[in-house]
Amino acid sequence: MRLGPQTLKMLEDIPRKVIQRGDIVVANGDDCDIAHFLISGSAKCRRSRDIYETHDLLSPLEFLAYETYRSRVVAITECRIISCSKPMFRSLLDAENNLTWPLSRQIASDIVLRRSHTHEYC
Repeated sequence: MRLGPQTLKMLEDIPRKVIQRGDIVVANGDDCDIAHFLISGSAKCRRSRDIYETHDLLSPLEFLAYETYRSRVVAITECRIISCSKPMFRSLLDAENNLTWPLSRQIASDIVLRRSHTHEYC
């Protein structure tokens, strides 16, 4: 899930956190009440091997479908991260279209459920 220009503009005033190469950005067991956006750099999910690049939401399926993150995301390069609460994230999506939040949650839940039945993981 990538950030659009309107969403990026709305996040301009939120402080960035710098994560050094090799450091953990999202830890297994962290609460999914915080969304983490990669503003610059790249990171990798250790479990799924997904690579996240600039403007990506980290671990989007886990953020949308679970209460806690199930995977660890590690910085491949120095990363600049914006973190915001789930209610703030929802208002960002609602600003673009008020159906985006419920549809995103439903789709993420369906994917996670389907993958758990086939022993895949997001």
